[in-house]
Amino acid sequence: MMKLKFLPLIVGLIAAAAISATPLTAFAQDTAPQSQPTRTRIQLTPDQQTQFQQLEANAITAIEKILTAEQNTQFAQARQNGQGLNAIQGLTDEQKQGIVGVIENLNTEIGNLLTPEQIQQIEQGQ
Repeated sequence: MMKLKFLPLIVGLIAAAAISATPLTAFAQDTAPQSQPTRTRIQLTPDQQTQFQQLEANAITAIEKILTAEQNTQFAQARQNGQGLNAIQGLTDEQKQGIVGVIENLNTEIGNLLTPEQIQQIEQGQ
């Protein structure tokens, strides 16, 4: 498994955006709205895009399993409104740890999906 020295960058991107209303794939495509803050955008192959979308869906499902019914409602509303996980109220320490684990796993999977050139693009865009 590849050791990722850019783990904080990816985790930050994922935590801030992956669970929001904007799909993760928007950060890797040129079609993202220009009014958003500048983010490093990389070109994904069609296969990578498909895998990326599946990873995102899996992460969302995993987070939903950690949350209560009420928190899932908040999570759905937060994603619809473009907000992050901070919009979910009443998270226990155990839930927070579980979500961090999901995000870290997602980070690893994304790192394994990207080519060395794409990783370099992300590192240079910091």
